Amino acid sequence: MTKLVGHREVRERLRSMKDRLPPSLLFAGPQGIGKKLVALEFAREVTDDHRALDLTQPLAQTENIFFISPDGASIKIEQAREALRFLNLARDGKRLILIFDQAHLMGPQTANALLKSIEEPPPGVHFVFLTPSPSMLLPTIRSRSQVVRFAPLEDSEVVEILRGLDEGGSEPEPWLIELASGSVGVALDIAKGRDETSAVSEALEKWLAACDPKATGSERNGALGLMREALKEREMHSMAFRFLLRHLSTAWRKRSLHSAGKASWLSKLEFEKLETVTDLVLEAEADLARNVDRQLLWEQLTSRIGRVAGA
Repeated sequence: MTKLVGHREVRERLRSMKDRLPPSLLFAGPQGIGKKLVALEFAREVTDDHRALDLTQPLAQTENIFFISPDGASIKIEQAREALRFLNLARDGKRLILIFDQAHLMGPQTANALLKSIEEPPPGVHFVFLTPSPSMLLPTIRSRSQVVRFAPLEDSEVVEILRGLDEGGSEPEPWLIELASGSVGVALDIAKGRDETSAVSEALEKWLAACDPKATGSERNGALGLMREALKEREMHSMAFRFLLRHLSTAWRKRSLHSAGKASWLSKLEFEKLETVTDLVLEAEADLARNVDRQLLWEQLTSRIGRVAGA
């Protein structure tokens, strides 16, 4: 079994909820940080079912745990029907956990098929929905779920996990950890194609500075122009989001530690504003995966962050 690293406080909180578990939980946080592994650990602790489960498949189940992830680009209604058949097998006294990975890729038809069971689940049945941001989930599910927020992993935790995945036990390169922004999944993706990090980093730094409420309109336009020049390929846009999430992770850390000294404008935002900006970035990153217009994506994100930060 893969050793689970990180998220100690979240895991302790979940354990404390085990005996009075709400019908539906929503695990929110960046991709690739271990939400799925925490969900599986939690499901095993709740159900006492420790059978092997293949999380690489769109559907997988044991006697007490049912796992669903997108089959292609979405979670399909046929998968939801399989989940309902699983629920019909529920026996008195048996606790069942259903885990929906990337639940934001569930369309309205699929969600509606599940809605009655989510609203009034059979005794002992619980749902866990995994998504980058609560706002990406359909309101019908979001409103019925208790949110559990996940922060990015610490750099040391990312290093520990990557060491364990490398058969030779080699040390990950510092630049890779920097770009990973607390996500092992991101680190693995970046390692497959080591591209022009300096140009992307410079463009992102200037763009982020231009999102400061004190920046002028011409500074924002100039930063967007630089982004257009530097981010020619989709992979470069993904890398820019890696840098941006790293800045957000640093801002959250500075807030939690009440760090003194020099701080970016992000670190000085009120908690609610920083939370909203983080959600906007995660939503935009998800939009990138849906092949939206990439230049328009950055223009809209610039405008939205500016409105939040300047409010």
